[in-house]
Amino acid sequence: MAESETSASIAESRGDDGHLAAGLRAGERWAHAELCRRLGPPVHRFIWNRLSGDEQTAEDLMIQTLADAARNIGHYDERKASLRAWVFGIARRQILLERRRRARRKAVPEEAKVPLSQVSEMAAQLNLADSAAARLDARRQVAELAACLSDAEMEALKLHHVYGFSVEEVAHITGRSRRAADSLLHRARQKARERLARDE
Repeated sequence: MAESETSASIAESRGDDGHLAAGLRAGERWAHAELCRRLGPPVHRFIWNRLSGDEQTAEDLMIQTLADAARNIGHYDERKASLRAWVFGIARRQILLERRRRARRKAVPEEAKVPLSQVSEMAAQLNLADSAAARLDARRQVAELAACLSDAEMEALKLHHVYGFSVEEVAHITGRSRRAADSLLHRARQKARERLARDE
């Protein structure tokens, strides 16, 4: 998608965001239902993927994320980010808290693990190297990328290429400046291209 098309779609969605946010601030039931309908499924997939397919925890954290979003809607500023990016930022914090809890229980999940059911889809969506993708098995590609990219680089690639967030929104979700997020994505793409080129 072209940058102008992305910007246009973000601007359009923010008009709806303002209406939904106003409804949430007013405690309207329809707004809570719409928040769950619109953002429940993508937030659940995001958490499920980051926690290596832990269905029950993903469900719990999705509910907690949406509850936190509704409760803290007063902190949402539509001038800074789309509602979707703001809610994904809350989900990311829930994931980090869950990983800390697991670390204390000595059961840390592998951050870069990708469920096998999604490997082929991710490899296609990341579009890292068309010529290599035609010859290399998708599972091996993703596993090798996970080995050569840092957690932050892999996360940024997923947010940008799989979930469709703009660089600005990736910055907002991960708590970085726009410049830092852009640099992170550039570095991740470069390392991925170099790794796949070596495999060729």
